[in-house]
Formats: sequence, structure tokens, C-alpha cells
Amino acid sequence: MPFASDGRWTVLLIATLAACSAGRSDATPSGDTTRAPAASAVSTPSTNVETPFAFTDADLDAYEKGLRKEIELVKAAKARGDSAKTPEEHGAASQAGFETATAPAAAQAIGSPVDRYQATRRSVNRVFETLDFQGKIPGPMEIDTARASPDMKKRLAGDPLDELPAASAAALRARLDALSRVWIEYMTLVAVNG
Repeated sequence: MPFASDGRWTVLLIATLAACSAGRSDATPSGDTTRAPAASAVSTPSTNVETPFAFTDADLDAYEKGLRKEIELVKAAKARGDSAKTPEEHGAASQAGFETATAPAAAQAIGSPVDRYQATRRSVNRVFETLDFQGKIPGPMEIDTARASPDMKKRLAGDPLDELPAASAAALRARLDALSRVWIEYMTLVAVNG
């Protein structure tokens, strides 16, 4: 294919790439503090994760309170988006419901250090994601195991609580049912809003 010498192909390529990436986030649902659209969150979770955070019972209290607050914040953002009059208002409302906005706001609202809340959130969420993919909790996430990476298949073959420090695993195991219900409510909400 001949290329125009005046640079039109370069401009076209740059414009196409910019249009394709507009509004995208480099977010992943599994361990990062940002939220990707639900379609990618449900179908292709990231397997890159940091070392699990050694959280305590107090951190799990904050996690539960914080996730409940995030649910309120996501619902409020959705309501603002539903009543938005302009695309800008709708976009701002949508962004207010993203994890990058709700997690720090929730931590602040409950009086928890943001970094500690987010570290607990990442570690606990990874456990619940794995349990959901394994069918051990009735969450909204799905995975095509035939297309899963070798790392994901290995993750799905084990007990996700075994990845945690022993004291953290024991604390989470004692509250697994109650905390998983809050996580499922949150994930169902963001999957619907995604």
C-alpha cells in the first residue's frame, strides 16, 4: 500500500489511536485501586498482584464499613448521572462512581488511613474474586477457564486464603460470609453500572 508523503497516514493513525483510547483507563479490577468497566472486569481479570497485605481484625472492620460507604457513593454517583443535563455532568458523575474516587473517599469518611484501607481492600477483594471464579461464593464475576492464563488456572486451583499471612487468613475466614455478602453487593452494583 503506498503511503502519502505529506504525512496524512501518520495523522490518520494518530487520530485513530487517540479516538480508540479516549476515555479508557488503565484500570484493573483485581488488585489496583482503579476500576475498569465491568465487561472487562468480569471477563479478563488481571493476575498481576502484589504481595498480600497483612491486615488485622480492625482492618476488616474498616473494610466492611468502607465498602458499605463505597456502595452509597456509587449509588449517589449513578443518581447524579441519571439526572445529568449535560454530557460533562454525566461524565463527572460517572467518574465519581469509579473505584479511584470511591475508595479514598470511603476511607476518609470512616476515618481509616487511605493507604491501609486500599491495601486491605486489594488483598480481600482478590480472595473474593478467586472464590467467586471458583463458584464458592455467588458473586457476579465470571471467567472462561478454557481461555484462562496458566497463572490464572494456578490461582483457581488453590485456596485463596492460603496466599494470605496466617493471622490475616484466620481473621478473614472468621468473617468470610458477612464480608463476602458486602463484596457481592458492591461488585454487582459496579458490574451493572460499568
